[in-house]
Amino acid sequence: MLKKFVSSIAALALLAGCGASGGGSKAAAADQAQTIIKDLGMAEKLEQVDERVIQGLFFFDEGMVEDASFYIANDKSADAVGVFKTENPDAVAEYVNDYLKATKEQMKNYYPDEVFKVDNAVVESDSGRVVLIISEDIESAKSEAKKILGK
Repeated sequence: MLKKFVSSIAALALLAGCGASGGGSKAAAADQAQTIIKDLGMAEKLEQVDERVIQGLFFFDEGMVEDASFYIANDKSADAVGVFKTENPDAVAEYVNDYLKATKEQMKNYYPDEVFKVDNAVVESDSGRVVLIISEDIESAKSEAKKILGK
């Protein structure tokens, strides 16, 4: 009886793991964004935005992004971190670049000292993700993006 119980628990655990992998991609983007923020020491100045705000900032086509996690500055800076899971990283990167152009124009008018960061934003991708980092520490941001993408 104990063997059946243990076997049943093991089977349930395996099934739960399989079911979680479909929704696990959501946690993966959030976890990756949080890792970047922690590693770059940006936790105190960034706040996560929800999916509606992400859509309003990037204007992704319907279904283009499977999962996204985006953090923007809660102060008067351009700092931002985003991880976007997609089957079309080239198209998503184009939308990210459009976001950067718009952000640069805003920063020119309101916070001109931040334009340098936007001009040097890190946008890296692999076959299924796009990473965006706007940070003062450009070299560390590049390294962090490559680390997250396994490059």
